[in-house]
Amino acid sequence: MLKHIALALIFLACGGTGVFLARGFAARVKQLELCLQMIAAMRAQLQFSRPPLERMLTEICAGECPAFLPGCLARMQNGVAFPLAWRAALEAGGRALREEDRRPLLALGEILGAGDAAGQCESLQLHESLLQTRLDQARARRDSRGKVCFTLGLLAGLTVMILFF
Repeated sequence: MLKHIALALIFLACGGTGVFLARGFAARVKQLELCLQMIAAMRAQLQFSRPPLERMLTEICAGECPAFLPGCLARMQNGVAFPLAWRAALEAGGRALREEDRRPLLALGEILGAGDAAGQCESLQLHESLLQTRLDQARARRDSRGKVCFTLGLLAGLTVMILFF
């Protein structure tokens, strides 16, 4: 009886590891999608209403937003300058994003709030295209490696169960 419970736990551990790895790929895709939505919302607001940066972030945070954005807004409301708040929030709250995903976002933090609205819109459009490329790569990786990790986790668990049963 104890042997069966141990084998079931090993199967669950292997399967859970596969699921955990597959969810990591999916979380990256989700965060990149939210970053693209955030950039599109920022561009639209800069083109039409041109609100102050803090109000623009507040409106974006009211809906579904990237994981790091509420941290940036909280830092700004505590008196931290936007570029520093943006950088700190990305480093603290952007765990699902890879380093190559964060680089364009870090550069975006230096541009927002500095310069005229037209220049910011052009920069947002450039960063949007860079992140779209990253998103396409992340989706391809999620679809290939995510499924492989999930399947291998389950198969490893089954293999161990068969070998020790």
